Amino acid sequence: MNQEVRHISKEARRVDQQAARRAGAATRKPKCPIVMFDGQIADLADMQAGQIDFAHIAGALSKTARFTGRHRGGAISVAQHCVMGADALFRESGDGVLAGYFLLHDAHEYLLGDIGRPAVLDIDLKTAEYLIEKGVPAAIAHGAVAEGTKRSKRALDIPIIEAAQLPPISRMPLYARQVAEMDERMCMAEARALYGAKGDFPLVRCDLPPPRLTGTIEPWGAMKAEIAFLDRLERYLGIVVRAA
Repeated sequence: MNQEVRHISKEARRVDQQAARRAGAATRKPKCPIVMFDGQIADLADMQAGQIDFAHIAGALSKTARFTGRHRGGAISVAQHCVMGADALFRESGDGVLAGYFLLHDAHEYLLGDIGRPAVLDIDLKTAEYLIEKGVPAAIAHGAVAEGTKRSKRALDIPIIEAAQLPPISRMPLYARQVAEMDERMCMAEARALYGAKGDFPLVRCDLPPPRLTGTIEPWGAMKAEIAFLDRLERYLGIVVRAA
């Protein structure tokens, strides 16, 4: 199937999906209402593949700062992080599908935002204190927020990966490990670039080699990051969408 035919079929499917989404939204009340790119109200607790908008993902991630912007200078966006990591994986492996999985590994953040590891840890500790006060065993209380955060991300990853017409990465443990390790490698490289970190960096694996990047890590700006993300969607996954 050539790119033009694939693009047309995807556009037709997207229109049908949007119509079905509006019809479904009218018949049930969302548990966790969230406003989507087109102004429609979706249920964050029950997202479906037909509701995933890749233009929305690219635009939102391009404006979402890594490390919540807690550093000097311009922000490195989540979109830039995903693009640079995907390119590094492709450079190392020559595997476009693997690169595509990395490109989408943080796509859930277009709805959840980038919940930093220190924030998850702190909220988890405070929540555990509250639960223990209410009589919940400490072994259950500690880790509840961290586990809930993982489950929320995982639940959104399922329709995103389905919309990309990829099998769940859980079926491919080697891919899952490579994506997870590249995430740590990029995080460490970004920490060194943004904070000047020389030694270990807290909450990040420091035993992995640096990613094979073609240049220094410098802020791209939202527009460049969004366009680059859309370009890699087509390059690695054959997903053709226009900037919103």
